[in-house]
Amino acid sequence: MEVVAEWFLRAASYGTVFLSSLAAMTLIAAAAPGLVGRERRAARSGMRRCFLWGVVFALNCVLLAAVLARIDGAVGNVLALTILVGLLVVSLAGLGAIATEVGHRVLLLADREAASDLARLAVGTTVLFTVAVIPVFGWLVLTGAVLTGIGAFLDVAVEDTRPTRRPEPLAARHEVRA
Repeated sequence: MEVVAEWFLRAASYGTVFLSSLAAMTLIAAAAPGLVGRERRAARSGMRRCFLWGVVFALNCVLLAAVLARIDGAVGNVLALTILVGLLVVSLAGLGAIATEVGHRVLLLADREAASDLARLAVGTTVLFTVAVIPVFGWLVLTGAVLTGIGAFLDVAVEDTRPTRRPEPLAARHEVRA
């Protein structure tokens, strides 16, 4: 009886994490609909680059939060918590894009090419969280998806903050230089 109760508690907690993650990714996708598409394109065009950026960013955030948490007083703990919450938001935004891409590919296999982004997100999240139940292999797949999503988010963020190149004035192009 104790084993059944423990299994039910694990299943309930896993379901809660799944639903809350799906809800957060849906809210992020609804708040910034163009972001998901740009992240998907970034992840498809440079998957290794996005994965490596995700690894570097996540490790730096965790290490910085650990160092800040060691500082006496509330300021270090508040800064550490802020960094970890920021990492969570970036992770969910990136995972939403990766889940949407996974859902798109799964729905293509089912001949549902015209599915909405919400359906793609739901299917992709379900696939990723179902695979994550498999020990070791599933954990690696979900970790890879999260890290690639973080890198895709960072890639899009860098592109958005890069200044656009302004064209030269027409007079300067035809100016004869001696």
